Amino acid sequence: MADVLSQQEIDALLSALNNGELQASEVQEKKEKVKVYDFRRAMRYSKDQLRSIARIHENFSRLLTSYFSAQLRTFVQIEIDLVDQVNYHEFISSIPSKTIINLFEVKPMDGKMAMEVNPQIAYAILERMLGGQGDPAARSESLTEIETKLLQKIFTRGFLMYQETWKNIENIHVKLEGIESNPQFIQIASPNDTVIIIVLRTTIGEITGPMTICLPHLIVEPVLPKLTTHQWLSSMSKTNDTQQDLLKKNLDTVNIPVIAELGRATLPVSDLLNLQIGDVIGIETGKLRIKVGDLTRFLGNPGLQKGRYAIQIDQVIHNEGDDL
Repeated sequence: MADVLSQQEIDALLSALNNGELQASEVQEKKEKVKVYDFRRAMRYSKDQLRSIARIHENFSRLLTSYFSAQLRTFVQIEIDLVDQVNYHEFISSIPSKTIINLFEVKPMDGKMAMEVNPQIAYAILERMLGGQGDPAARSESLTEIETKLLQKIFTRGFLMYQETWKNIENIHVKLEGIESNPQFIQIASPNDTVIIIVLRTTIGEITGPMTICLPHLIVEPVLPKLTTHQWLSSMSKTNDTQQDLLKKNLDTVNIPVIAELGRATLPVSDLLNLQIGDVIGIETGKLRIKVGDLTRFLGNPGLQKGRYAIQIDQVIHNEGDDL
């Protein structure tokens, strides 16, 4: 709100102007700042909601990096370069006229999302999958049927992890519907609808390029109340507690074989073959070896406990790698 001058201040200001003590040019006119708002490009998402979207896709980029590295057997690095909201027309206009677009159906939202893959990145993936060095030669021809199937296979499996990264917010199911090369054939939102774009800077070997995920408002709208920092941290805490409880419950039901060796003996094969009923084999005396799985973990002595055979543990055996 602008400052309001008192009558005394106004009189003093006019007096200074009349006496020449103050020049009119020295008085700066304060104009109220007006921000232009274009209703055709209504921004629907807060910074807090965009930060939550960024966190989800940071997790996804890490999982996708590990997945591509294993599948392509080369250096792969995927990092978030930009998270922003634009209208759908701007997104379509910003991508090349000939590119690789994966179209996904998202349930239960009954909407579709898209992932635009820079052709150089797509061809580098294909080169590695087909046994090459990952160097995409300059090519202008369209994908062959075999190449399309290979890309569908790797991105279908990759986006199974996308579902996992959303679990703290919403249980979604993502299914690859197809691959397109012309963005004009993709209509997942109206031209003026706001969409969220997530640009993933992708490096495969020596090749670097973007992969851009486009989330229409139809998909994001149902989960908007959950895309807040408080809700995110709360859901993360609940998930961690649930996972710990589940881990403890599963550990309680794990069966571990525990074996007590009464002794050992070494026999020639010829003596072993000639053993008869009533023969006695002498064994080494000393502490009993108690094995957990295949490792000797304890030494003890035999005894009885409430009428049952038992072993009293006298010594713990620490193996390499144990936390002492």
